Amino acid sequence: MTMKVAIIGCGPSGMFFLHALAHRRKRLEAEGDTAALALLPDVTCYERSSSPGGVWKSDRVEDKDDDDKLDKCKSTSMYEALWMNGPKECLEFFDYTFDEHFGCAMPMYLPRKLFLEYMLARCTKDNPTFFDDVKFNTSVESVTYNEEEGKFVVQTLNRMTGLGTECTLFDKCIWAAGLNGKPKIPKSIYEILSSGGFKGRVIHSSEVGPIFDQCARGKKILMIGDSFSAEDLALQAIKLGAETVDICSRSGEGIACETGSWPEDRVDIHECYLPTEVTKDGSGIVLSNGEEEITLEDIETVIFCTGYLPNIDMLDESLRPRFEGRYIFTDYVIPKDWKMSKNPLTREFGPIAIGKITSSIGIVRGDVYRGLLISNPNMMFSFDMSENPILAVDIAMWLLLAHIMGDIPIPSQQQMKQYNLKILLDLLDTPFWRYYEENYMNRWYDIDDDHWSYDVSDKRMIDMLKDYFAKDMKIVARDCCDAKHPLQIGTYENLNERGEAFVEFNMVDSFHRYDLDEESPDASWKTFRDFDPSNKIYSVMTGTKAVPLKCRWLDIDGECKEDIVPT
Repeated sequence: MTMKVAIIGCGPSGMFFLHALAHRRKRLEAEGDTAALALLPDVTCYERSSSPGGVWKSDRVEDKDDDDKLDKCKSTSMYEALWMNGPKECLEFFDYTFDEHFGCAMPMYLPRKLFLEYMLARCTKDNPTFFDDVKFNTSVESVTYNEEEGKFVVQTLNRMTGLGTECTLFDKCIWAAGLNGKPKIPKSIYEILSSGGFKGRVIHSSEVGPIFDQCARGKKILMIGDSFSAEDLALQAIKLGAETVDICSRSGEGIACETGSWPEDRVDIHECYLPTEVTKDGSGIVLSNGEEEITLEDIETVIFCTGYLPNIDMLDESLRPRFEGRYIFTDYVIPKDWKMSKNPLTREFGPIAIGKITSSIGIVRGDVYRGLLISNPNMMFSFDMSENPILAVDIAMWLLLAHIMGDIPIPSQQQMKQYNLKILLDLLDTPFWRYYEENYMNRWYDIDDDHWSYDVSDKRMIDMLKDYFAKDMKIVARDCCDAKHPLQIGTYENLNERGEAFVEFNMVDSFHRYDLDEESPDASWKTFRDFDPSNKIYSVMTGTKAVPLKCRWLDIDGECKEDIVPT
């Protein structure tokens, strides 16, 4: 019998799996291998919105009958005018180059819209009907596993008709709904604003969409959170004419805190501060770090840039992996004789015992082995936690297909955990990866701000950062080899020239932020996207070098190729 596979979601993960399957089918047809063709699975992909793309789209799907602000948006999307925060050269497809799609050299950073068009065109270039069989406007309401039959029971709802639900049996189930499935808003901070009578607008970053202009232009904005959403929205707010942008950072370690300067000197970062109360007149917000307070007056918009939660609500409890919490690696015992290799911090830190690991480290998760749920390997997951998510997801989908087709044997549960432990220990051997472990993190917190580890020009710091990116790339390289993905980037032991290039691109991207200097003559307008990448960033497929933007990023008003490419 033909194996039946369900895919939940038609964002990048879902479409890349369908593409991997189509690529295999095309190869087998060319080889005339009818026996292998007969073994290909029957795949059904469910997508709750009306088109592919997932969060890369700018349209949103909401459950209008849910009035709870903290859980209102069941399906997020990227906000309008979003640009990529990383080098596109790390995300180029082996079978569809940027040269083929755009027809000319492009800047290192692209608007969201252009990259979404590139992803969709890759899937449809040889198959215009590629998405015809995807069940759009269809919500997966529940997924359970029938132990006796060894089948998944997938219950779906047609969102167009809303009439009744349909149950279908599948042999395998791939959760590809994305880690950015629904907004994450800290309840304690939200309640401070609501109970304190804050008079301004309160939204999550995923909600800004077409209303961002009225939220930002001429306004004083407070952003809670310091990661990529805060960085991008702060820059967009400056472009729109915001009066001021304050960013409060709980840890002081986010990407916004790594930025050397901001255009027009309108952004202030408050490291280790969080909102604690609203002023009596309802227009100001008090921030505190536990010892000192800062009062921000006349704040008109608060934007939660606090990330997202994966939407796994449709999965039965037995099919859900742990995403965070103190027990995420509870089944893993660190060998008593394990210790870090020597690194630039060894002499100062000395030996530090392993403490709690409260979240996944890189693409390693306690109860998931290379996309397979350890307790039930027929339940599969796509996690884009690599530093180069699009590349990693494309390879991960080839790996899942290889598992489904039997190209790669599925190990025992003990072997899966041994593999995860080996990768976990390798990552913990690197200072920037071990930073996710609490004892090491706390030791690093004790260092003074003038320590060399906060100086990104220090060779020791550069070496540690490079090791961080290289370890991540080596894990992707191993998956690439085992899945027999056409884009080979080396092995887990040694990256090849392509793999090393990707690491270098990540380094260049990081230093575009670090090298921004508030004392520079161009500090009034320069952003990390304004650096000239042409000497260091190039396509590993074609050799085409990235070009600078057509003009200053702040002056770009549009998302079309003509708006950003030099003439």
